[in-house]
Amino acid sequence: MPFSQEEIEEAYRQATSRTSSLSRELFFGILNDGERFWVDIQPFLLSRGYRLRPRYNPEWKPPWLLGSTINTRIYAYEEALSLFHGRHLNDAVRVSDGYRVVLKSIDTSKEEIPVAQFLSSPELRSDPRNHTVPILDIILLPNDDTRALLVMPQLLHFDDLPFLYLKEFTDAVRQFLEGLEFMHQNNTTHGDACYFNLMVDSTELIPRGVHFIKPRTHDGVTWGRDWNTRSSVGPLKYYFIDFGLSAHYLPGQDIMFEGPYGQDRSVPEHSLPEPYDTFKVDIYQLGNVIKQMIDEYDGLEPLLPIALGMTRKNPQDRMSLREALEKLDQIPKKVLKRRVWKQTTPDEIRFLVRFCCANPTSRWAL
Repeated sequence: MPFSQEEIEEAYRQATSRTSSLSRELFFGILNDGERFWVDIQPFLLSRGYRLRPRYNPEWKPPWLLGSTINTRIYAYEEALSLFHGRHLNDAVRVSDGYRVVLKSIDTSKEEIPVAQFLSSPELRSDPRNHTVPILDIILLPNDDTRALLVMPQLLHFDDLPFLYLKEFTDAVRQFLEGLEFMHQNNTTHGDACYFNLMVDSTELIPRGVHFIKPRTHDGVTWGRDWNTRSSVGPLKYYFIDFGLSAHYLPGQDIMFEGPYGQDRSVPEHSLPEPYDTFKVDIYQLGNVIKQMIDEYDGLEPLLPIALGMTRKNPQDRMSLREALEKLDQIPKKVLKRRVWKQTTPDEIRFLVRFCCANPTSRWAL
């Protein structure tokens, strides 16, 4: 670097006078231990056809320290964005076609890879009810038998953009119910069918894409996104992700389970000392997501009987996924056309959402 240690220290002092939370390591371009994992395998991944962001190139230097003067506003650079998940998750671009993917580092001793492979087998992938994230590739790491990488499409959290009509939400719920039923019919439980593991393919919603670390931006720097309403782009595809707690059972195998919890700590069975039926837990978890969404939106009340039925305290009394789908089909079409509003939406965003409803082909930043 063209600057002395003293000059960089002074620049860092100036930067923290504006942003007190700025870490010294980040400003000096020191990667955390998890990020070093990706730097070490970057050349190998490139040889396999996947390009990581510039920050993980072995020759990378922080660009804010490379000019004629030090730029203390480091977040003007996309390369200032470090990984929250360390070595476990990173994004990349498939070199052959520019497709955005996510790489997940998996412990090979766990069941996640076999379950993911099973759910993405050609036979199961061809079934339209399969709403589990497609596994595009599995990469075995050189000189490390303990870990492998799952390659998946880069998706968006299903609730990241607001639902505007009841039908938009029921379309998502239908796919999640159908997808979970499909898993269960194939003797597989998700184990964590909760809020943060529900995603949507946003290719049509946000044609310019989103940044993996800062999904409220296209490029990781400029706040805001151009987006389309769900109704204006037609049917969307929703997916379950994360099979870290999933299990595949052989016919006749004992399905009673006793192990780690998922995101939802309110599952009644988790307070009991004995093993529990994970298929029933899946139903509760997804039902609780629907209930949470009903609490957060005005206008989703027609789904309340489904949410309550799926979250009954006694597992044996819970509504089945098939019953939930049948109840969803009973909602009148005229009711599905109703507008819904997210209660936590700021007034200015609420205005833009209203405008989008009146002008469904318009794009706005959010």
